[in-house]
Amino acid sequence: MKYIEIEPLNRETTDSDCVRRCRIKRIDGDVQVDQTELWFQFDKSIVPPEDNDCDSYLLAVLMDAMKEERDVIVKGEVSKQLLSNLVEYQVAWYKWLPDLYSYINISAESIRDNSTPVSGAICAFSGGVDATFSVWRHSQAKFSHRSQDIKLCSIVHGFDIPLREETSFNNASKRAQETLRDIQLKLVPIKTNYREITTVNWEHAFSCVLVAVLSNFKKVAGTCIVGSSEPYDSLVIPWGSSPITDHLLSSGDFHVIHDGASHNRTEKVKEICDWKVGIENLRVCWQGDLKDRNCGKCEKCVRTKLNFLATGNPIPICFPDSNILDDIKEITLPNEAVRGEWRQIYEYANKNEVKDSWVGQLRRTLNKKSLIDKILPKGSPQREIVKNLTRKISGR
Repeated sequence: MKYIEIEPLNRETTDSDCVRRCRIKRIDGDVQVDQTELWFQFDKSIVPPEDNDCDSYLLAVLMDAMKEERDVIVKGEVSKQLLSNLVEYQVAWYKWLPDLYSYINISAESIRDNSTPVSGAICAFSGGVDATFSVWRHSQAKFSHRSQDIKLCSIVHGFDIPLREETSFNNASKRAQETLRDIQLKLVPIKTNYREITTVNWEHAFSCVLVAVLSNFKKVAGTCIVGSSEPYDSLVIPWGSSPITDHLLSSGDFHVIHDGASHNRTEKVKEICDWKVGIENLRVCWQGDLKDRNCGKCEKCVRTKLNFLATGNPIPICFPDSNILDDIKEITLPNEAVRGEWRQIYEYANKNEVKDSWVGQLRRTLNKKSLIDKILPKGSPQREIVKNLTRKISGR
């Protein structure tokens, strides 16, 4: 039998921080083959879950266990509702990628009966379009009866900004704090070493792990808002976050809401243009050398600038000055998911009769065949072979 054992450890408290930790052991039969620690560090003013509460640890370890075909034994307490939800969550990923993820068994030393979440919501806030949209519409009660009372937001160090880049994270955090201060919301940073110990493709795991991280705040806010990646009419499957699976990350005392699939990215940008501070402090870039600001040249930066232009709004000051036509010419669309995002912008511009010169350049970019399309045409057996081989090697 191959399994992962999760052992919760006593939390550590310093003058300023609280650290929650667990020991993760990989065991083959009777032989321990690996041991590491997973930790979450946050301000000690936040009341943490009990030391024995292993919901966050289980969520963080789950997809590694599925990838490695290892059952999970939790030497602590897990929510009954979470255990139930993760049965269905695993089935979804197994159906999507049966060659990569297996259905595993999860057992816990103690199962916590379902309880009522505390009032209020928490939202991850990196300063990107999706998070800015969710925070704006909920804080301003723009979502009718579904609007949530946001108690706090959190930015995670160790996700898009590596732990070693402390200056970049501090700068990004200050920028996010400035944005949220404008609408009287608190930002609480949290650190985790998750990405240093996992082998799972980030594009698959990010929502599961985001909920794992934010569940450390469930005694302050019992609802977790996860900003959508794609709208209902253009869902990308498989993908780490979707309205199909995000709600299945809920436990009895931490309810997960997938938010924003009612809007595509351009429609979200149109909504947040009412929030001057929000758009001036947007941080969407992850490819630039400096992770605390937008490079203005990468695919995501250029795409976001086009989102603004398509809505008839100027490019905000969070992007360096440049010529948008030159920017578009330099872009190569890496895959169909990204191409779909650019196509949405083009369709939105056409629908709203935008006649600017960038629309023509965008059309030409969309019509260009990628290098892989030229070498391996869509639908060809050779392309499928390469695609399957790449997926196995990369873990995608």
